[in-house]
Amino acid sequence: MKSFLAIIFFTTCLVLSLRAQTVSTPKQPADTGNKTEIRQPDTIRQVDLVDYLVKWMKIKGSQEKRDNRKIRFTLFPTQSNAGGGKTVITSFNASFLLGDIENTNVSTVFFIPYISFDKQFGFQLQPNIWLKNNSWNFTGEYFFLNYPQETWGLGGNSPDENETLIDYDHTRIHQNALKEILPNLAVGLGYAFDRHYNIKLEETEQGEIINDFFPQDRDYTISSGITLPAIYDTRHNSNNPQQGFMASATYSFLLHGLGSDDDWQSLFIDVRKYFPFEAKMHQILALRSYYWTIISGNVPYLDLPANRWEPVLGSSSRGIQQNRYRSNAMLYFESEYRFGITANGLFGGVVFASVTSASEYQTQHFEYFHPAAGAGVRVKFNKYSKVNVTLDFGFSKGYQTIYVNIGEAF
Repeated sequence: MKSFLAIIFFTTCLVLSLRAQTVSTPKQPADTGNKTEIRQPDTIRQVDLVDYLVKWMKIKGSQEKRDNRKIRFTLFPTQSNAGGGKTVITSFNASFLLGDIENTNVSTVFFIPYISFDKQFGFQLQPNIWLKNNSWNFTGEYFFLNYPQETWGLGGNSPDENETLIDYDHTRIHQNALKEILPNLAVGLGYAFDRHYNIKLEETEQGEIINDFFPQDRDYTISSGITLPAIYDTRHNSNNPQQGFMASATYSFLLHGLGSDDDWQSLFIDVRKYFPFEAKMHQILALRSYYWTIISGNVPYLDLPANRWEPVLGSSSRGIQQNRYRSNAMLYFESEYRFGITANGLFGGVVFASVTSASEYQTQHFEYFHPAAGAGVRVKFNKYSKVNVTLDFGFSKGYQTIYVNIGEAF
């Protein structure tokens, strides 16, 4: 029943997207990334945080220099509670165009080095590159992490008392190359490698159960194989989409012949839709859903689907602790209402709600749904790339936290 609801959601978003492109309606200003600004009815000049910093520091000629730059950088210190301990991060974002703004999406690169007060350290690199005319799209994830965090076992009803610390290092190399075959539609080929090593489990009753999912003769697991990605994307700027529709699917084959511990297969489907309000483009309803499942094979525990470990750009399950739910399949739904607070675009806000569900282990039965909600403020850091500094408060039953970051959750 729950899988059927997911299919209905995906189909509805697709129909709405196609209808928006075929029905004759008044045209909205395009989300054109870093050249053409959305024209507000009152034509108030749009500003960002850098404008105020430049004014305060009395830097002359900075506006002209900013107007002529081809690469837009954003560097901001952020904080996260993803693993249970506070993590100090400096998030770096570069946005640029490799073609004409009329027919080429904005490329982005996120670089996130961090060190925590809970023995977490490492860095993440996440590029999303679009070549001229969107002819090719290169996406990747590169992790080098030391990442102790809590785990609660498998299934959608894992109790709080199952909480067990698992300490490990993680190397991830995921790279996809996609070729456009139709307008907005690209398919491709990729490689995925995940190595979890120096794995240590807390000695608890639940730890003994989880330990059965790890090799008995070594402290590491390896998953290595090829991916078959496909994406349909009408957004122009993934930093802060103002409109459009995105649907992606990635089928992964992890193969013993390529170094994987076992042969196994997985599927990840991600759908996102953005509805701008006709008279007020700074107000947007954003929807997202994903379905992540293991198709076949024996999967290492740390490679099983889990919340806030999705193999794509962006984040989910705000208000639910990372790794809280893990199983062979995950379902996720989220809606977020984004609105402007000041007419010049400097300040904005969001309210969001989501539901996360992990299947009963080794089944496709989704019996337990875990809601979360929250609200946040936005400060425009770069009006050209439309990158915001985000401050969100998220909560769910028995858990609450604050997220500070650059860029939208999705």
